[in-house]
Amino acid sequence: MTPSRSFFMTGNDTAACGLDNNHNSKMTPDPIVRHCVSARRQSSIPDDLSLSLSRSSSHDDFNEFLDNMHRLDSSDWFQLNENSISKRKQLDDSFHHLCEFDLRESATAGDRESLSRKNSTYGETDQARSTHVPQVIVMPLAQWNATEAIKTAHADPQSQRQLQQASMLRKITVGFGIGELLKCISQEHESPVSNYSWSQLQSLCSVDNFVVEYVKDGASSEPGWEVTGVAMITPFLSLKIDSSSLPSDCNSIECDNGDGIIGRHVVAAITSPFPSDRLKSAAEDVSDSESMLCHLLGVLLYKLFTHGRYGVNQHQTLADEKHHDSSANEVVQVDGPSTKKKSLENFPPAQRCVLHNDVVNTWKDSYPLSWLRQQRVASQFAFVPSHRFWIALQLITACQEPCGLWIGSFRPDDSYSSLSVAVNDMQALLSGPSRFLFDGPSSKGNVFLGNERLYGRSKEIASLKNAFCRVASSGKSESIFVGGFSGCGKTRLVLSILESVRIAGGYSVAKKFDKMQSASPLAVVLSAFNEICISVAKRSSLECRIKIYQKLSNAIPILARVLPNVVDLVPSHVTLPSSSSQSDTGINFNSVCFTIQQLMRVISSPSQPVLLFLDDLQWADYMSLRLIQSVLSDVKGCNCVLFVGGFRDNEVEQDHVLVEFFTALSTFNIKTSMISLHGINTEDVNAMISDTLGIFPRMCKSLSDVVSRKTNGNPYFALEFLRTLIDRDLITYSLRDKHWQWDINQIGAENITDNVLYILTNKMSVLEESAQTALKVASCFGINLSIVITKKLAAAPQFCNLQSTLDQVVVKEGFMDFDGIEYRFVHDKVREAAYGLIPLAEKDQYHFTIGMALQSNFASLDEEDTSVLFATIDQINRCPLTMFHDDSHRIVIANLNYEAGVKAMKCSNFVPAHSYMKAAVSLLPDNSWKSNYDLSLKCNYHFAKAAYSCGYVDQAKEILDEVIQHGEGLEDKSQYMLDSYSLLVSLFYLARKDLLQAFHTCLKVLNLLGEDLPINGNVDEAELISIVSKTKRLFHEKSNEELMAHHDETSRRNIAIMQFYDQLSIVSYLAKPKLCPYFTARWAHFCLTHNVSCQYTPGAFVSFSSILCCESFDDDARIACRIGKIGMLMLSRNDSAMEEIPGVYLIHYVYAGSLIEPIQACVNMMRHAYEIGMQTGDPSKAAFNLSIMVAKQIKAGTNLLALKRDIGNYLKLASQHAQRQLRCNLLMMNKVVSSLIGDGREECSADEKDILAWEESEFSLEMMTSFYLGHMERVCHKSKLWEDLDDSMKKKVPFRVIYIAFFSGLASASLYSYGKKNSQRHLSNVAKSLAILEKAANFSKWNFENKASLLRATMLAITAEDDAVIQSEFNRAILASQSSKFVHEEGLACELAGIHYKKRGMKSLALSFFGQAELCYKSWGSHVKVRQMMPN
Repeated sequence: MTPSRSFFMTGNDTAACGLDNNHNSKMTPDPIVRHCVSARRQSSIPDDLSLSLSRSSSHDDFNEFLDNMHRLDSSDWFQLNENSISKRKQLDDSFHHLCEFDLRESATAGDRESLSRKNSTYGETDQARSTHVPQVIVMPLAQWNATEAIKTAHADPQSQRQLQQASMLRKITVGFGIGELLKCISQEHESPVSNYSWSQLQSLCSVDNFVVEYVKDGASSEPGWEVTGVAMITPFLSLKIDSSSLPSDCNSIECDNGDGIIGRHVVAAITSPFPSDRLKSAAEDVSDSESMLCHLLGVLLYKLFTHGRYGVNQHQTLADEKHHDSSANEVVQVDGPSTKKKSLENFPPAQRCVLHNDVVNTWKDSYPLSWLRQQRVASQFAFVPSHRFWIALQLITACQEPCGLWIGSFRPDDSYSSLSVAVNDMQALLSGPSRFLFDGPSSKGNVFLGNERLYGRSKEIASLKNAFCRVASSGKSESIFVGGFSGCGKTRLVLSILESVRIAGGYSVAKKFDKMQSASPLAVVLSAFNEICISVAKRSSLECRIKIYQKLSNAIPILARVLPNVVDLVPSHVTLPSSSSQSDTGINFNSVCFTIQQLMRVISSPSQPVLLFLDDLQWADYMSLRLIQSVLSDVKGCNCVLFVGGFRDNEVEQDHVLVEFFTALSTFNIKTSMISLHGINTEDVNAMISDTLGIFPRMCKSLSDVVSRKTNGNPYFALEFLRTLIDRDLITYSLRDKHWQWDINQIGAENITDNVLYILTNKMSVLEESAQTALKVASCFGINLSIVITKKLAAAPQFCNLQSTLDQVVVKEGFMDFDGIEYRFVHDKVREAAYGLIPLAEKDQYHFTIGMALQSNFASLDEEDTSVLFATIDQINRCPLTMFHDDSHRIVIANLNYEAGVKAMKCSNFVPAHSYMKAAVSLLPDNSWKSNYDLSLKCNYHFAKAAYSCGYVDQAKEILDEVIQHGEGLEDKSQYMLDSYSLLVSLFYLARKDLLQAFHTCLKVLNLLGEDLPINGNVDEAELISIVSKTKRLFHEKSNEELMAHHDETSRRNIAIMQFYDQLSIVSYLAKPKLCPYFTARWAHFCLTHNVSCQYTPGAFVSFSSILCCESFDDDARIACRIGKIGMLMLSRNDSAMEEIPGVYLIHYVYAGSLIEPIQACVNMMRHAYEIGMQTGDPSKAAFNLSIMVAKQIKAGTNLLALKRDIGNYLKLASQHAQRQLRCNLLMMNKVVSSLIGDGREECSADEKDILAWEESEFSLEMMTSFYLGHMERVCHKSKLWEDLDDSMKKKVPFRVIYIAFFSGLASASLYSYGKKNSQRHLSNVAKSLAILEKAANFSKWNFENKASLLRATMLAITAEDDAVIQSEFNRAILASQSSKFVHEEGLACELAGIHYKKRGMKSLALSFFGQAELCYKSWGSHVKVRQMMPN
């Protein structure tokens, strides 16, 4: 009966060799990479996974075999049924006749030619070589080994080392395969190895009993990994070998060792001729027979590793060695440097006979005993790694049978106990050749180099990857926080997944807060987003960058100030406004948050998520965390960001800003996860030490136990503790044995502290004084030290050797790294230890000395590198004021702080700017307003501006009050007094409760500038009419070309007057609405009479047009539309007037623009104005634009359900920016929308005062809601209240007037038709409203034609009898509504037509109109109106 076969997956027990499951990328696919596959291929178990190793085996079949292996999941390997594997073909009989080709160093060229000819008999045809098609070659092991010798023996010196390394990898792979075959043999039940004689075992493990399969000249195969299979001839057994690349993330420490050799994870699939039920369980004890197999495997490996030089009959070449005795009556034992002889006469007769006949004669043919004593063979080769001989030696010495030959002290404690352990060690050699095979770290300086693997964090890695996949799948941002003590691996944990993020198509960036740079934590966050821009630009095509620019075109100028690299996203053919034109925009922190939100909406998506990692959050500040919160809680929910924050949880108390940050994220429903890191377990510490020292894990277990106990498993502390043991020579490297050695008892007896700071400090304290100085200086700058700084410091005498010492000592000792741009401490604890070298009492002086050394080498403030200036001031500002001995010194430092603050403001780095300006003001002498007026003025003004940008409004007011108190007048040439007044007005206006103060401040300044304005603000009607007439006449006298003529205004006085008129116009509209027309007319009149052309000119034109719109819908309104259009065109041509857009758009699209442009276009433009206002730091005007935009959306018939969602988002944004009035307005409009939907009324918690203010401005929405819900009398009541309001510009808003007239007329017509009282008054009101609508329709048929037609049809319905005329007018209203896309008003027209025909008894026609109305209301999203239209 042909035996069936079982399929085995080897490579298990990987933990024993220090490799976790993460090394097998095929067995445990990365969840991030798996997520990127749109449809995962389904695993299918093939019927036949085995292939013949004979010469006739198909290479295509072999490829299919490997493909099947790659498709299998880890669970699939164990689902294979032995019956599913077809019978394997036997090897050709010719294999039994293959002879070993023995290559010696004296091989002639003819021999090599013979070998070449013999190779061709195994399939290497000239045609195959010419086409370079990868070939699968099957060759006897002995001949293959000889071939390997040729490859390395005749290579040129430059490539010889690499060829030797590749050859060694191939040989280890073959040894690994042979070990797996012998494991399978040792598990056989029916014919156990214990029944084999010694000679049979020798034949089994003979070189002649194995063949090798490998790929030759394969383009896809890398040097060292060509072996694809090994087979045993008798008994027949074969396997396939697959080597897969290790994961590319930091879970693997294996890297290119300089010769191009990178480790791989190797697995073998065995096809066994034994039934599975005849194999031993893995749990059974290892037999003595297996130890004999271990011994013979060691002998075979020895021959393999030495190219067969010391194989059969080669021991005679060593006969001259003094320890060798060829007598068959003696066996030599070795124990260290001494030798013992044990006579065979001491053994029992039976054992002596067996030894004499079966062992001794063949033993001498197996290996030279001198190699067992001294490993002298190793010294005879140019390249002899030690670990391969460890394996061979420890396998040879594993045998305790027969005859107790190795019993006694000769058998080492670390000899192999089983084949599984030996196979695992060979697998470790292949997965980490630079550590275990090619003689890894051998000195104190390089023992830790390259150890980037993460140990014991597989669950945490999975949590991070799963979070990233959730973000990519859902498109919703998340946050995950990693807490733990210093040194526990928080940073390395997150960095380990960045490569997977990149492969998945995402973007990632990692930044770190620095305790020594606490003055500018916001800069860390901004630099992170700035770096993301670089990544996006590098990976984006021109088409993608054009799309990005189209979406961000308005935000790019603002973003460029905050994130300079954003310009890389702009296509090359696009010209951006010059930075100088945008240098004075008043952006603040809120505008930065809003603008970065916009950026992240565009560059992040489910297909390209962003992972943002910020480390050491315990040193972050409130504003940095606020910026992150704003990005994650974007109201539109379009950002696709995974935020990962690392922090030391032992340094975060309950009152820390980070705790508030956690709460804020939960408030905005941001999914938040927490990972807590502790020490790794002893097994992981063992794996780490094994990788670090390049020793098999089983051999350093005792050392790992001590280290783990001393350091509580903290990875960084454990490595530093290990370095301490090496420094104290408790762990030493043996050049002879080529591995690290130690005495565990001596280590256990030593009293070594487990305090890592103490350990590091002790190491630093023994360095030369120059090295300690270098460490101290570097620690004062934080974790990083720029080379630009070191060069500046090196110019000072006391630091002249700084750079050379850093390079030659500090970096070489492993305290810092250098990448050519900056020096970086390898860990925070190293920096803390270095900073601790400075006595506490001397720290201030040390910082001061460094700062002054930098300052003394400045070329000039204008030419100096910004980073150098910031670094200089950061050092000096750490010192108390008492260190500045005289006023002149204080003035110099104050001026430096001022320059640093100005540069920080230009970069929108508000927090450090505020810090620098505060320091500058504090350094000014007490009498500085007299002795240093200019410096005091500019320092205080910029201090106030920085405080305003940070949101410190009260502090800014106090500073500005001091400036105005000490200022010398508006004649100040520096412009700072005018700017201070302007900023003060903005603060009053922002607070809203101080509007009257803002109003009087503007009047005061304008009068000081020469404008004769009434101080008390009282203006009679005649003055108003006069100034309006004069200004109107000036506009009439000038053509459009004359009005559009542009020139650069040079008069600072004229620009200042225009600026304060601009502010006065807005403030008077809110505080003194009746006076607003007068001041607006004065503004436009000044502009025209003085021919002023500046950024405020469009505002003057548009504001004056709003006055004319309020008077009537006649010729003045047409003039107003002309002036408004000119103003808008001027604005579009002025690149420097970006911050004027919110105010100008607000006025234009509320007044003149609403008369002539489609309401949908007005909505889009006001949305644009809202965004610009938020970007440029004008949240008040932005809020007005948003409120009116939402009101217009309701009136335009926007889908109510979508609009309700948008209002909810805007409410969140208003809460984020503390916009109280905007929130009130949105709440009221949300109530209106909810009422129109009809799914219940929304509760409104706004203050009564705010509600009244809103109702005055939005009577039209209240009347619209009441009418649609059928409350006609309420509509008329609201109309009466409207008429009783004060006559002001607020009341005369054109669109508002028209809408109120529209619904008032419709309600009056309805009440009249039902015969309500005061019928004549209702009819008169309908006629009055119709007159207003018809005039409005003359300006914009799009906006008002349908309304006029509907009101006309309604009036005809109650006054005329001709149904044809009435139906024609209703149809006209319906068609006009359809044309203008007013679906709600189309439904209203159909509904009113249906009501009319229902009254006339024309039920069929009425039902038709009601059905059409139902469809319209359904499209609008009004459930209540849909229900009303349903037939009873």
